[in-house]
Amino acid sequence: MNVSNDRLDTHDTVFLRSLCLSAVIGKDAWGRAGKAQPLILSIALQQDLVIAAAQDDIKETVSYGQICKDATKFVEESRAFDDLLSFNTLLCKVALLNKWGGGNLDVLTMLPKASLRAEGGLGLKTSFFGGKDMMIDDSSIKFLVKEMKLYCIIGVNSHERLSKQLVVVNLMIEENRSEDYPQDTRRIDGHASNWQFLLPDVIETVESSKFETLEALATEIATTALTRYSVRSIDVSVEKPSALAFVEGAGVQIKRTFVKDSGLK
Repeated sequence: MNVSNDRLDTHDTVFLRSLCLSAVIGKDAWGRAGKAQPLILSIALQQDLVIAAAQDDIKETVSYGQICKDATKFVEESRAFDDLLSFNTLLCKVALLNKWGGGNLDVLTMLPKASLRAEGGLGLKTSFFGGKDMMIDDSSIKFLVKEMKLYCIIGVNSHERLSKQLVVVNLMIEENRSEDYPQDTRRIDGHASNWQFLLPDVIETVESSKFETLEALATEIATTALTRYSVRSIDVSVEKPSALAFVEGAGVQIKRTFVKDSGLK
């Protein structure tokens, strides 16, 4: 069935999911510089695919094969990157140099072995506005901490007050890039030296806690990040794998935002 373009509201994307590479990015999980580590790269490029679909013509779209080749060559030919933000920004320049075209570019970079306590690793999401310069969208910069498996006293049942149980914590953090954040907080900008402070703080907060509810625990994690680091907003997910016998995990997810002069909301 042919549909006129003026009747379509299109939101099209060409993407690569989980391209596995190796790169030197900052320090490894042991704090060593210059060590290569696994890198998992996902790329999404906004592109109008109406003409390509109507004509069934690969020439009218962006080749995801070429994007894969360009990204792989970029990583393999680069010596090292200071941090995740530097990597994502330089990859955007690769898109411009190789004329990928299209609109906004979304990049998700994960380092699955970058932390000894986060089994899913550390990562960074960024978006770049489409156009000849592809400027970064500051509000899109999100640092990720995946699958911290920690133990604490948590729960309202009497047996849950006797022994620590496993909780799984995931974080998505937006850095406060203005000067509104308290000056006695640590800057979060993707450098390994900053992560080595943030993660132990979160771990200590969780493992020393004795809350009855996951809601209280998640809020305490958010408060720790917002009051001690240059964090604008944080999404905290906490789940208990052992909460229900026939459920893989039960939990809560919250979002808290720093507000100048009032702390958080």
